[in-house]
Amino acid sequence: MTATAYPFGMVPVQQLAAGYSTGGFETFNILDGYTTAIYFGDVVKMASTGVIEKDTGTTTLTPYGVAVGFSYIDPAYGFWNNQQYWPASTTTGYSTGPFRPSVKVVDDPNAVFMIQADGSIPQTALGANGDIVQTAGTSVFGKSRNALSSVALDTTSTRPLRVVGLADIPGNAWGDAYTIVLVKFNNHQLTTLTGI
Repeated sequence: MTATAYPFGMVPVQQLAAGYSTGGFETFNILDGYTTAIYFGDVVKMASTGVIEKDTGTTTLTPYGVAVGFSYIDPAYGFWNNQQYWPASTTTGYSTGPFRPSVKVVDDPNAVFMIQADGSIPQTALGANGDIVQTAGTSVFGKSRNALSSVALDTTSTRPLRVVGLADIPGNAWGDAYTIVLVKFNNHQLTTLTGI
C-alpha cells in the first residue's frame, strides 16, 4: 500500500503501448544565470529564445519533456559539474559556445512517466486527464517534488497529463492513499501544430 506522500516528479519508465524505454534524452542549453531552479523530474519547455526553461504550469503545461540531468562549469572551481538539478541563478560565465550550461531532456512525445499522486487514484481514473501539483524540489537529492493532482481527473482536454496505467511496483495499488501511476503528456510541444 502506498500510504506515504513522497512525490518525486516525473520519472521516465517506458513508451506508449508498453514499448521499451532506452533511457534516451537530448541535450539542450539553459540560459546562463537562469533564475529558476530545475530538478530531475521537473517538466521543462522550450522557450522562444531556443533555450530550455522550467514549465511552471499546473492546469496547463506546454511541455517539451522532463529534465533528467544538468551539466555546467562550476563557477567557484572551474570544473564540469554534472548533477541532478540546476541551482537557481547560477552564473557560469559561459553564455555562448560549447561550455554553456545544458540540460538533458526526455523529449519523446510517446514517453510514459511514473508519478505519485497527492491523494488516492481509483482504477476508474484510467484514461482520465489530470493536473500537476508544482512543489519546490529538494537540493539534497536533486529531485523534483511535483505530483499528480487527485482532485480533478476527468475528460477535460486542456488538462496536461493523461493517466495511462498503474506503476507496477511493490505495495502500490489503485485506491492507495498516494497512488503511483503512469502518465503521458497531452499537449507536447513537438506534437502541437502551433510553433514555439
